[in-house]
Amino acid sequence: MWTYIVRRLLTMIPTLFGVTVVAFLIMQLAPGDPLKNQLGVSGLAGRSTQTHEAYLLQKRQLKLDKPLILNFDYFRNYSEKVRMAAYYLGRTEKEIVGELPELAKVAATNGSGTPDEQQRLAFLRSLGIEQFDKRLADPVQHARLATAIRGFAQTFAEDVGIHGVLPAMEIIESPKANLKERIGAINALARMVVDPLTYTYARDPSAAQTPEIEAVWKTWWERALAADQKRDAAKEPPLYPPLSKERQEALEKRFEAILAAPDRQEMFRRLEFYDPDRFEPFQRADMRFFVGKLLGDTSLEAKAVAAAALAGYVGRPLTMDVPLDASEDDVRQVTENWQIHYRFHKDRYDPSLLARLWNIVADTQYANVAWRLVTFNFGRSALRTREPVGEMIWRAVIVTAPIMVFSELMIYLVAVPLGILCAVKRGQLADRLISFVLFVLYSIPAFVAGMLFLLFFAYGDYLKIFPMDGLHSEGASDLGIVGYTLDYLWHIFLPVVCLSLFSLAGMAMYARTSMLDVIGQDYIRTARAKGVSGTAVIFKHALRNSLIPVITLFANFLPAMLGGSVLIEYIFGIPGMGRLSWASIEQKDFPTLMALIYIDAILVMISILLTDILYVFVDPRISFEGQGKVS
Repeated sequence: MWTYIVRRLLTMIPTLFGVTVVAFLIMQLAPGDPLKNQLGVSGLAGRSTQTHEAYLLQKRQLKLDKPLILNFDYFRNYSEKVRMAAYYLGRTEKEIVGELPELAKVAATNGSGTPDEQQRLAFLRSLGIEQFDKRLADPVQHARLATAIRGFAQTFAEDVGIHGVLPAMEIIESPKANLKERIGAINALARMVVDPLTYTYARDPSAAQTPEIEAVWKTWWERALAADQKRDAAKEPPLYPPLSKERQEALEKRFEAILAAPDRQEMFRRLEFYDPDRFEPFQRADMRFFVGKLLGDTSLEAKAVAAAALAGYVGRPLTMDVPLDASEDDVRQVTENWQIHYRFHKDRYDPSLLARLWNIVADTQYANVAWRLVTFNFGRSALRTREPVGEMIWRAVIVTAPIMVFSELMIYLVAVPLGILCAVKRGQLADRLISFVLFVLYSIPAFVAGMLFLLFFAYGDYLKIFPMDGLHSEGASDLGIVGYTLDYLWHIFLPVVCLSLFSLAGMAMYARTSMLDVIGQDYIRTARAKGVSGTAVIFKHALRNSLIPVITLFANFLPAMLGGSVLIEYIFGIPGMGRLSWASIEQKDFPTLMALIYIDAILVMISILLTDILYVFVDPRISFEGQGKVS
């Protein structure tokens, strides 16, 4: 048997691979952008910076900016296109409008103009602007066309992503590039890399984060001190004056109290909230103290608290974007900021040949989905809430699983005895009455039964015996364990009955048919001929063999237990797996949907394996020693 089990488990691997591939391709064929649907936007116009940044961040976390199966972008040269994008992102719409008449002449003469004009025209045509040539030839439309050009250039920078960072860095560092080209390259970088600055530690601090965080805050501090020197020269008070001895000691005392917290949650609570009877609130000048803690020889926990304090007071320390009218000094500072980022992430933007070859298959949408599924790290939902998928599924499972367990117990405990009774009383009044009732129940869909139950037993038009929705009454947690349990059973009674009726009827008919087949066998007639009682014949000789078709239906138990029922859960207001599955489909929450499909596929295969194992216990003649062998 163990050999068979291992073989079946191994066959799950290619099966799961096939399931995930098919599900992934179906999702990709679905029309629309799931993130844009969630954010309520469909283009660049009217999108706020925060919303647009959130959109890009989610898109890149889900790898939706990557190819589906194979990624050859690491071998493509984007230098010329990035240079053209930087050209337009560094100019105002008015300046672009002024250049369009010359480009219109180049387009009309089909090949005339300077090489640079031809390159710009080719780049604009490659952006996919609707009716570009027609709009270019019409001077009346040039103003709106200039707006579209800047928007599509931004979209190009977003789509090219990390593959355009290296050529963009070459532009901002090049002494030959003029100010507008460097401004455009910086604006392109700000769209290629979302939230590039790392200035605080992750939830679980790592020493590997320290060099970059220290470099960011050191640069900020040096510029703050330089600004204070200028203020001092202008006879203005400094923003970050030296701390007095008393203030230094007070900050040390409070910092030690923060580090002495029992856990990280309490540590940061103490950092954010102060006790007015013991501590004064942090002041701007106190940032000198925290810079010393961060850049000094302190523990990792101390550095994490210091970085959090600095971020809480200062905010984002370095600027990574510039306006179109930025000065040379502003561009120089932002260029230094990007150089800090690039220094610590160079391998990401300029990988080795081996890494590029690996990324052909590894850095794709499907590889990202498959890795998340294999490691059971389902990531975060694509919805606005950005909740972890695992937590969403677990909350739904603990709601659905008990209801489905009660439903399955009701089905088997009622259906199997009814089926046996009908088989034993075949053709008699009991058989006909029970079969008639079962056929009626089988013909009533679960959601129809649910609406009828609500109408007659919950709304109060006829009776108001059961609640209309939910799993608990208000204040049920104050009833104690017994009262809480009874309140729960009262709420789930109608959903359980609705889920059971249809399947109960079908299971009972299966049990009846199977029992009729068995009691017609020769060994049953032999047992009766020997004088064995009718009860012993049924329960000792016939029952186990008649259960094989019934056990086959057990393969649906685990998937049904976690799959729930969409309609029943909606009717009774139950936040279970059925509603979660439907919401994921309706709102195109691909991470959650892929996780549900993956888990359901695993449960189906485990259920089938358990069913095969149960066959052995029910019928000892079945053996897994050889394929198709019967002992």
